[in-house]
Amino acid sequence: MSLGHRKRRAFPLKEILLLAAGILFLSPVFLAVLNSFKTLAEINAAPLALPSRPTLASYGGIFTRVHILKPMLNSLLMALAVIVCLITIAPMAAYSMSRRKMRTGPCLRVLFLSGLMIPFQVLMVPLMQEFRFLGIQFSYLSLLLVYVSTGLPFAIFVYTGFLTTVPKELEEAAAIDGCGQFGTFWRIIFPLLAPCTVTVIIFWGIWIWNDFLMAFIFMGPSRGQLAFVQLWTFLSDKYVKNWDTIFAGVVVLSLPLTVLYLTMQRRLVKGLTAGAIK
Repeated sequence: MSLGHRKRRAFPLKEILLLAAGILFLSPVFLAVLNSFKTLAEINAAPLALPSRPTLASYGGIFTRVHILKPMLNSLLMALAVIVCLITIAPMAAYSMSRRKMRTGPCLRVLFLSGLMIPFQVLMVPLMQEFRFLGIQFSYLSLLLVYVSTGLPFAIFVYTGFLTTVPKELEEAAAIDGCGQFGTFWRIIFPLLAPCTVTVIIFWGIWIWNDFLMAFIFMGPSRGQLAFVQLWTFLSDKYVKNWDTIFAGVVVLSLPLTVLYLTMQRRLVKGLTAGAIK
């Protein structure tokens, strides 16, 4: 059997394996959507069957029983605040380290990159003790600081890679025209970093919206919950499990991020691969 013939036969096998993997990963989504249109009795009787009489009552329960609207607003505002901090601080730090000749530049790069390698579980207890000492435990400020400090290493890494593709001649031309360093960055360089900015917005917007662990630890289960913490409080009742409402909540909370990712996925990939080839 020739090598070319074996290669031609290998491709259908790969496609079948990829299709099977796709079905495997999409099956929980399918089950969540399917059961969100059922009653609780129907879910308990046949969770894998199609709904006999589709109903939207569980979606109404998300807003009347779970009261998810305010936590969704909290998650949105928190995501916006974190993203504004990241796209303001990270590009300036990356620009300074990549353009200015500083002796501390390599040390700063290593310091920021180390933030990508330290597990969050190692930092949980020290951060809680520090926030308790500062008097900001279980506050939005403490959660904001955790999100920003966690996101800065990744954002700086992405911006630094993209800045290597921006020609320095643009800055020299701006300097000749009388533009200062601050104006050069915000008027000339920062607009060129749009692919990275979109990547940071999508990546950390999705992360914060879906986050449960950090929000639960640093905000607690009963104060200013974010969306998925509020959904968990409804699930934590050990006597009652309203699975119809929980499935509907998962679908409702997943829709905004799905639409965001599908509409901006090309820019996300472009931003992640920026700087790979000069």
